[in-house]
Amino acid sequence: MLGDGTIHSMELDVRLLMLAVTAGSADSWSFFGLGHAFVANMTGNTVLLGVAVFQSHGALIHPAIALGSYATGALIGSFLTGDVDPARCWPKRISWVLMIEALLLLSAEAGWIAVQRHANHSPNLILLLATVALAIGIQSGTMVQLKIPGIVTTYITGTWTTMLSGLVHLVKHGQPPTQKLEFEHRLMLQAAVLSAYFLSAVLTGWLLGHFPIAAGAVPALSLFLVAVYGILLR
Repeated sequence: MLGDGTIHSMELDVRLLMLAVTAGSADSWSFFGLGHAFVANMTGNTVLLGVAVFQSHGALIHPAIALGSYATGALIGSFLTGDVDPARCWPKRISWVLMIEALLLLSAEAGWIAVQRHANHSPNLILLLATVALAIGIQSGTMVQLKIPGIVTTYITGTWTTMLSGLVHLVKHGQPPTQKLEFEHRLMLQAAVLSAYFLSAVLTGWLLGHFPIAAGAVPALSLFLVAVYGILLR
């Protein structure tokens, strides 16, 4: 990391990949462990809400809570980082806000451990779902301030769309030599973000089946490392 808050390309790529791990793992954890709702995929929650209109009332609760909590988190993240300078690439305030998210995820994991151990006064799964969705919303609202073109660590549909659109453009029109390396790098990073999201969901699915107590540790620790690294290193 450079002294003015900018960071090298590879370092930025690694941070984005770890944030994608957080989102993919949290979505898998929330859907299969916290109540069949997503915490990063709001398109999916909107569909679940629509389907639930003609089903039992209870089917509305989880996606509605996830949507509301995510929206609240996005507002908080945007409020706390709305005046950062995107030219600095990664202002320290971004890392501090991500630390708030990490603490929320760590608290959700602690509650999840209590649920798995059937501890007295363990939190309700709906409360854990709301906490995780709030945290991921904070991540989305924070990262959008950096204005990284074509890369969104939680809105994976957007990353899919921009990557595929870019591939078509590259095949049909090519790129000037001065822009080709940057364009190809962005395409590779988009593919890497999608892979990180997918593989982290796979890992969390495996944990839920074989070692469920650790399911929330993947998103929490991945995000915590990003936040700590950004806070401690200039």
